[in-house]
Amino acid sequence: MSQIMSQKLARDSLGNAGTFEGGVYVTKNGVAELFIQTASERHAELKELEQERNINALFKLAMQAKKEITDGKGMTPEEVLGRLRAARN
Repeated sequence: MSQIMSQKLARDSLGNAGTFEGGVYVTKNGVAELFIQTASERHAELKELEQERNINALFKLAMQAKKEITDGKGMTPEEVLGRLRAARN
């Protein structure tokens, strides 16, 4: 859960990462100026974003393959193996 603190309090608390667990909005004159979170939380957030991108890319590939099959552009497993063997030679 995010908290809100002043710039002065944030500056005074920078040495204690535990203060920023869950994220902190730093305000200036009551307006949010900055969001601070711990490095481990940011790492987890970036890992989750990468996983979502990978899932979306895989979904797009599956949909493209489905469309190609529907359009009659698909190949049998034997045709695929033949093309792979030809590409190696």
